[in-house]
Amino acid sequence: MEKAFVTGGSGFIGGNIVKKLLSKNFKVKVLIRNSKMLLPHDWKDKVEIVYGDILEPESFRGQMNDCEIVIHGAAVIAFWNRLWEKVYKINVIGTKNILNEALKAKCRKFVHISSVAAVGYGENNEPVNEAHPYNWDKHNICYMETKKQAEDEVFKAIKNGLNACMVNPANVWGVGDYRGRRVPVLKVLKFGFPFYVNSGTNFVDVDAVTDAIINAIDLGRCSERYILGGENLTIKDFLGTIAEELGVRKPFIPMPNLPIILGSYLQEAAGRISHIQPKPAASQLCFLGRGIYYDSTKAIKELKMPIISFKDCIKKTIKFYRENRLL
Repeated sequence: MEKAFVTGGSGFIGGNIVKKLLSKNFKVKVLIRNSKMLLPHDWKDKVEIVYGDILEPESFRGQMNDCEIVIHGAAVIAFWNRLWEKVYKINVIGTKNILNEALKAKCRKFVHISSVAAVGYGENNEPVNEAHPYNWDKHNICYMETKKQAEDEVFKAIKNGLNACMVNPANVWGVGDYRGRRVPVLKVLKFGFPFYVNSGTNFVDVDAVTDAIINAIDLGRCSERYILGGENLTIKDFLGTIAEELGVRKPFIPMPNLPIILGSYLQEAAGRISHIQPKPAASQLCFLGRGIYYDSTKAIKELKMPIISFKDCIKKTIKFYRENRLL
């Protein structure tokens, strides 16, 4: 029975990974930063907890020595460039620290959970695959840049002998979001929000993502990247699918760009005092009018990633939120 060392296990994707590893009879060790964090009740007596911080290597030194597998998912998602230093430390330096320890432990396989943010985007709204050149650098967005730099660290570790591959999830929805990070979208629709933005991206079920990640342990080829995506949807279709499942009116009015742009810059200015992240951040305004779509053929073929429609995904998501009194 192999043991897996998991970072980011207290998060949405990470929590689902831990659950799936346990169901497949792996022994699991999870790095948790906050000792006061309320852990899932089903982890009791099943998961070995290591309290430590990816920015403090001494806090987890030697903890991978009994683990054949390392799945690194700890990261921060932030697009506000005023947080660049924090995002860089966690996403890049933290990844480097985990990689260094994995090299010392001589683990059998390292799976790095990256993001489609590190892949790039189609200039003409076309779906892109893993071979597409990175082109977010022209927009100078802290999240994209640091996820790309984190992958660069993985490639360096591979050159030093680490057997590692990378997975790049798109916009993930599904069961297990106990913090309710996606609930505000559903609540706005319930109250009859009529607007949608003229843009689009890729949405994927967390079950498909975690299946692919677990499969990557044995099927993921060293130094390869795998886009873990689902359906490419316009924001209008994305919101419409959710509204249909909620039984409410679908958004039907395209929102002009100007109020979004003005609102973002006003929030940016206020954020200098309040330290509250603007939504959207000014760096995200380049998403407006753009279809950021992806092709997951490689992961479907090589990692046996299941195909789950967004309609089925959102049905499960809403049921989960209601059962957990988050909606």
